Amino acid sequence: MSKYLVAIDAGHGMHTEGKQSVPMSKNLYIDNKLVREKGKIIKENEWNRGVSEYLSAALKRCGIDTMFTADMTGKTDIPLSTRANTANKKGADILISNHYNAIGNCDTWQSRVKGLLVLRTKNASSKSIKLGKLAAKHLEKDIDYEYSYGLMRDVDMSGFTLAILRQTTMPAILIEYGFMDYEKEAKLMLDKKHQEKCAEAVAKAVCEYFGVTYIEKQEETTEEANKTKYVRILQDINIHSKSDFDAANVIGKVTAGGAYTVVETIKRSGTDMYKLKSGVYITASPKYVEVFEK
Repeated sequence: MSKYLVAIDAGHGMHTEGKQSVPMSKNLYIDNKLVREKGKIIKENEWNRGVSEYLSAALKRCGIDTMFTADMTGKTDIPLSTRANTANKKGADILISNHYNAIGNCDTWQSRVKGLLVLRTKNASSKSIKLGKLAAKHLEKDIDYEYSYGLMRDVDMSGFTLAILRQTTMPAILIEYGFMDYEKEAKLMLDKKHQEKCAEAVAKAVCEYFGVTYIEKQEETTEEANKTKYVRILQDINIHSKSDFDAANVIGKVTAGGAYTVVETIKRSGTDMYKLKSGVYITASPKYVEVFEK
């Protein structure tokens, strides 16, 4: 049995009114697979459950026990007071509530507000603040956010305190991983790889909070991942001597417009890396590089 227990709250349920994206402006494909048709919405709960399940798996891999406060089948919406009481009675050491944000009623796409928001309640304990700052730090580091609000008080953002944070007796935070009415971020809600990357970043935060060693997920190398490919550099990026992003391993830069041969894809819990033919490593983030056929 683990020394620590983390309560994971999968945010709003499938039937919570209004918790959904703007209808898709066109068919949404992920990895060449149609995942949502034009005119259809994405329920917030589809994200909440996905990232919660990945977070549970990541924490268990690191030797930390987990529990869910919501119905993980999505069939019922469990009241917030019941969720808080469940976590309190089980004696959870911390609680993390997973959500996706919106500033309007999700009738139309907006372009003003986007990015990461981590919330703690008014008069939260120093431990809640510590946990929230760690979550924001690791998410900002591992995810290509256009903007981050960092850690803020719930009352300052919504005008009131949030029940799941107010009614729990342990350190607790609520994470809004993006905005359902900002199209670029809404499209990520059904992306399993993005769900997992976000969950792994939060797992790193939890491990640092408890002083537990984070154990990176071991990915199986596939023929498809490691076959020769070619990338074009979109923005100037660092060259690394090893397959990690430690600043100590930076040995130079490649400039925008250059094209290089990739001989291996290094799978990571955060952003993947490419090993170039010359033996050095660069980021595999599509924000900085694009794959093309020769």
